[in-house]
Amino acid sequence: MTNSSIPTFILDTDHPWLSENRPWLESYPDVANVLSDKSSPLWTNPSPGREIPADLFSRINIDNNKPGESRLGWDNAIARLAELRSCAAALQDVEYLHVYIYVHESQVNNGLVDGEMPSELPGMFADVLASMPHLERLDWGLDIEHTVAFGEEFARRNLILPNVRHLVPGAGSHYLISMCPALEILEAGSFFHHASWSKPISVDQYSRCNLVRAASAASNLKEFTLLGGWSTRMLEEVLKAMPNLVKLSIEGALYSIESPYEFEDLTRETWEEGELLKAHYDICSMIKEPFILTKTQRYLSIISKFPKLEQLCLPESSELELGFKGGSRCGNSYRGPKGKEYGRSVTRRSIEITELAGDMVTKAIPNLKILSIGDCQATLIHNDNGDVEVVWPWTGKVEDFVSEAFPQ
Repeated sequence: MTNSSIPTFILDTDHPWLSENRPWLESYPDVANVLSDKSSPLWTNPSPGREIPADLFSRINIDNNKPGESRLGWDNAIARLAELRSCAAALQDVEYLHVYIYVHESQVNNGLVDGEMPSELPGMFADVLASMPHLERLDWGLDIEHTVAFGEEFARRNLILPNVRHLVPGAGSHYLISMCPALEILEAGSFFHHASWSKPISVDQYSRCNLVRAASAASNLKEFTLLGGWSTRMLEEVLKAMPNLVKLSIEGALYSIESPYEFEDLTRETWEEGELLKAHYDICSMIKEPFILTKTQRYLSIISKFPKLEQLCLPESSELELGFKGGSRCGNSYRGPKGKEYGRSVTRRSIEITELAGDMVTKAIPNLKILSIGDCQATLIHNDNGDVEVVWPWTGKVEDFVSEAFPQ
């Protein structure tokens, strides 16, 4: 880590202003204390062109998992929190706190090994979080085995984060939901959020279930995003816990069979063809695999019960259980003239299934305002008769769209 007179947590913001002014700032007398005090001349009477931006401290990162960094997880957290506690300006201004603590357990990669979690760390986090009056978003990335101690300490102190509206917790950190009374947006479930979501399936499913059930405490929740595989039971639990969602993002495959690890107090659901036919509309004639189709119909029959839902995000066409598994995952399959033609055929099939799914959705949820399937967002046009026209980016120009995806 490069030695600097500027506190590391400030450098970790990666704010463009720091890149432009770092040499000058490092030569400024007592810069750490001056930056933390908004009554100092650096804030109140800056040199022309050196004005400190109002959003300098809007996002703060406590993260030892960044590319190019070699820091021990616990040591980095302790050091950054100590710096933060000494910076009144940052505590006052921060709106987004991103926490990712990667605990090094072996020396295989870089020779770093974390010891035991410092006993004072949960209390330090509690102190800092309680001192952030304008905090609106919290990304909380800790491993399952470590986050328990933080939950216990936060509960002991009766910690409340009154203005947090967006929460991205790691697995096992669902306890934060009840501490955020103004919570409106909840998202989780992916390795890209935190590595804790990539545990063995039994642990992972229990963490998802705990998250969903804990969300019932968030009376103001409007948006929910969960990555990873979905089942109809999971969706039913989401409806039960979060009935007033305005936006629902289902990002992951739609499974036909329930996981035996989901909602462990319930018996595993038996599924038969007749049990799957629960949709309140019938468009089986649109596809040759009606049994597969009814699996997606059943998901939609549950989604249609959200009374305030305006925006729905579904996984890509190959994960909708509509008879399309996607193209080859090997890049070599798309090379050369035959590869390009193969890629175009896959794209055409993806378009067909996406359009089919869009028609299914609008029939099940006619009042929907925004629909996305994978990376594609449709324009929904509602006519006076109550019918919905679904317009995709390729509507009316499919072959042009396909050719652009795989040009000659």
